Amino acid sequence: MRWLMRAITLTFLLGLFKVVGVENVPRRGPLIICPSHSATLDPPMVPAFLPRSDSWSMAKSEFFKGGFVTWLFRNYHAFPVVRHSADRTALRMAFEILKSGHALIIYPEGTRVESGVLAQPEPGAGFIAQKTGCPVVPVGLTGTRECLPKGAWWPRRTRVSITFGKPFIVLSKRPDGTKITREEASDAIMLEVAELLPEYQRGAFRDLAAWRKRLRGVTIPAET
Repeated sequence: MRWLMRAITLTFLLGLFKVVGVENVPRRGPLIICPSHSATLDPPMVPAFLPRSDSWSMAKSEFFKGGFVTWLFRNYHAFPVVRHSADRTALRMAFEILKSGHALIIYPEGTRVESGVLAQPEPGAGFIAQKTGCPVVPVGLTGTRECLPKGAWWPRRTRVSITFGKPFIVLSKRPDGTKITREEASDAIMLEVAELLPEYQRGAFRDLAAWRKRLRGVTIPAET
């Protein structure tokens, strides 16, 4: 199914599609992938072009009510999460995936942001990153919202790009010993995502300098 998604994308968006930073993605070991999310196209596209075949994606529980849609999502290595809640079953699954040395794709904002710009994240991604100490790779997506607008049944030929950033570790304490909250951890992840996007897509994270100052000491580069 990943091969099929790649084939469709590269054929339909011939000359308009690019992937940047694939070399930043560790090829083995536990890894958390955190993309921006403003389009229906994002969840199938990210794992298709992730240079690992062992990734699993969190997806909203509404897709797992049976039938063809549920079959499709499960065969695309997705598992359900009840959004905007502390879904313990989903958390256990996430921890097990990472404990087994696989990659976990989680969208920090917790839902598709229809405005097309970054919003404040849910605390879940930061919590998982802190709890496991796994490297996090931010992903910036551009053009996917324009390619497949809400309500559209057929994609448009527009420029689309996927940018994988450099891996980093989210800490639990700053160098001075002060505790880093889950909210700060998730904000730090979103800041790394914002760095990969054009200014008009940064939304709540438009002021990069202010966010860098506020979140200094929350992350460190991962060893590669």
